[in-house]
Amino acid sequence: MQLLLRITMAEITPSIWRLIRVPDRFTLHQLHRVLQIVFSHLDCHLYAFELELRHFEAPDPESEAEDATATRLCDLALSPGSQLTYVYDFGDGWKHDIVVEAVLPMPSKNGPDWSPRLLDGERAAPPEDAGGPPGFMDVMEALKDQSHPRHEEIRNWVGSTYDPGTFNAWAVDQALALAVAWGAV
Repeated sequence: MQLLLRITMAEITPSIWRLIRVPDRFTLHQLHRVLQIVFSHLDCHLYAFELELRHFEAPDPESEAEDATATRLCDLALSPGSQLTYVYDFGDGWKHDIVVEAVLPMPSKNGPDWSPRLLDGERAAPPEDAGGPPGFMDVMEALKDQSHPRHEEIRNWVGSTYDPGTFNAWAVDQALALAVAWGAV
């Protein structure tokens, strides 16, 4: 089976969201990798998934959470309306609300590609290490106002092409397809 997931970054207005399709045989760690790509994160911080009272993280001797590399999505009995939380970068605290929109049959062996895909989304994700939602709001303010004391510093940091209102779903989906082809997911 495949899961159609809508992921929305919490505490950010206007909304930043993605709609993805992933095989339910993927582990939570593989879903983490997909989320890193579709939200333009750099995978340089810890992460966790939360489902009701269960917590999942990458294996670590200091973690008391369940192993995200050994837990497959199909093991979680997800159905339309099920909700999970994905937290990336415990310092910045980027929370992502995940809702299962549909459970779809897997295409036949000769059918369309069953690999994870980005289907839609809106707005560019915050740059890495922006300081969580409050820091990102400060970044947005500085970018909007050229007379802001940190405008030039922030613009240099995020790059001249970063536009928080623009999201190129096609380009990100192509990056996801390449990551899968290269075995990075």
